[in-house]
Amino acid sequence: MKSMKFFKNAVKVASAAIMALLLVGCGEKQNKTTVGNDGNTAYQTAISNLETGDNKQAYSELKAVDEKSLSVKAKKLRNNLKYLLAAKKALTGNDVEEAEKNLANLDNVTSPDALVKQIKKVQREYQIIQLANRYYEDVTAYYKAGKYSEAGGSLQALNSLSNSYQAVENLQYKASKYDSLIAQAQNESVSKAESAGSESGYTNARNSKLMSSQYEKATGRDISSADNSEVSSFASSMTNDEVLNSFRTATKIPQEAGDQYYVQETSKDNYQIEIRHTSDSNTQVSNLKGMYQFNSVTKKAKKLNEISGDYEDIN
Repeated sequence: MKSMKFFKNAVKVASAAIMALLLVGCGEKQNKTTVGNDGNTAYQTAISNLETGDNKQAYSELKAVDEKSLSVKAKKLRNNLKYLLAAKKALTGNDVEEAEKNLANLDNVTSPDALVKQIKKVQREYQIIQLANRYYEDVTAYYKAGKYSEAGGSLQALNSLSNSYQAVENLQYKASKYDSLIAQAQNESVSKAESAGSESGYTNARNSKLMSSQYEKATGRDISSADNSEVSSFASSMTNDEVLNSFRTATKIPQEAGDQYYVQETSKDNYQIEIRHTSDSNTQVSNLKGMYQFNSVTKKAKKLNEISGDYEDIN
């Protein structure tokens, strides 16, 4: 009996051991199968996340997979996503220099399409935030220099940018304190002009530097002596929709209702573009939103620093 009982126990132990070995084998096989598919599955999931704009999740999908399981294209996507997320984080904190460094690593990326789309989106954000910083700096510098038309125009230009970007919204808030200060200074200057009996109407055109220069060159007279019909006729000749559309696309400078543009060709494919907008608080005040140089072939633009007199790159 004892030997029979011993035999039965031995069979149970052996059976359990065999079952354990079989389960281990199945587990190893299952793990190998999972590992073999993880890299490709994660890549496809990451692409889907990119298509919906969830860049962080796309990176997390690839980051969670073992290095050995990732294909070359999956590793490349993961690395590019790292730069993209770093650029986005830097822009949220208004660190444009850090954003520029990370975006430089993505200059030559041409695939996958979902990634290229997200890169372009962050590049556009970078360009707009770069503009916002430039306009904010101009508001403060021009106000301190007593250039209220330029300060007011820069403030309007800053406020015309999308506040959906945190860095832009923060700069708009910081600059808001200059609104009443600029308006007060400009209202005082308007009162003096009205006392002197200045011509009214076509405020932006009459204050345009390009208009004044071209009018005097064409007629030999100062634009202040022109009646409104002459000013209107001359202003209509200083526009170029094709150049302006190209300029706005290249610079990401938005067109705000009430903006008036004056375009002068300086040489083949090179233009000066002046943007003016009447003050929100006084329509008798013309604000200068910017004087630009633009090459319609290279799409490069420069903005005039009204204090130094130098044209500086903006894209």
